[in-house]
Amino acid sequence: MKKLILLLIFAPIVGCSPVYYVPNTQNVPAITEKGQTNISFGLNSSESTDGIEFQGAYGLTDKIAFQFNTDWPKYSDDSSNGSGHIIEFGPGYYINLSEHFVFETYGLIGFGGLKYEENNSNYQSIKANFFRIAAQPSISFTSKYFIASFSNRISNLNYNSISGNYYDIEYLKANNSQWLFEPALTLQAGIKNIKLQLQYQHSINLTDSNFLQDYDFVSLGLKVNFNTLKN
Repeated sequence: MKKLILLLIFAPIVGCSPVYYVPNTQNVPAITEKGQTNISFGLNSSESTDGIEFQGAYGLTDKIAFQFNTDWPKYSDDSSNGSGHIIEFGPGYYINLSEHFVFETYGLIGFGGLKYEENNSNYQSIKANFFRIAAQPSISFTSKYFIASFSNRISNLNYNSISGNYYDIEYLKANNSQWLFEPALTLQAGIKNIKLQLQYQHSINLTDSNFLQDYDFVSLGLKVNFNTLKN
């Protein structure tokens, strides 16, 4: 029987258990100066589905930065389809520890929604909204051609406005709040202002180790970096 993925990435998968959560890519911009602007486009893949993302970040001052992230997952086959979105944003603090190392930490809030339908003889559907509050510290090694970052997102995830006739809807209603611990490794390589970015992320549920979710997540993107305050 095909089941459901809800939240940041959703899609039916083959198996006997639904999956209710898959993370989105962590934006680790490695801001080092005022006016630095990062824009990236990427594709992501979990154990269950794929998504398309856009991310951006900006150095507001020599200590304060801001980031903005979006994700649009989608799935469909002959008998079912699912789609969703998330918009995430928040301020951060950064400090250059040395010539090649920078520390950042961001406070993030994300909002989104989902829709899933099974188009078979017994039509079922579910809709829900969600919000997520997160803290995301990181440390990065930076150089002209290569950046390596270790980050960790600690978040509280909450589902709301859950509706529909999907058979497993009461499970999500009863487990609508989860704490997550998500370490990630991000590698960037290329020329000075344009780099390919690869990220691996592992999601650990601190509230319920048996919560139905995906645990491993990989994304690949293209990142452009420039300084709007320099000629």
